[in-house]
Amino acid sequence: MQVQAPKGQYRVIGKGHIDTLSSPEGPLWKDCETFGEAKDLADRSGESYFWTYVYDDSGALLYEAGSYQEYAENLRQKPPAEPKT
Repeated sequence: MQVQAPKGQYRVIGKGHIDTLSSPEGPLWKDCETFGEAKDLADRSGESYFWTYVYDDSGALLYEAGSYQEYAENLRQKPPAEPKT
């Protein structure tokens, strides 16, 4: 999958579709005119994809979003459960 957006645009790529049973679509792939538009799309796609990235026209990663980041943060904040005896 090519991450480099067309010249002057930003590419949003979402991977790891969360609900594959009700929506069997593949990865998200959309080119946006502005970084703000791309960032908003990435943020809104967090409910559908574990990982969402925004790349520029040189292929540089500019932004990351997605449910996986929230999930990992929640794991870091919760103390491990005490073993039951």
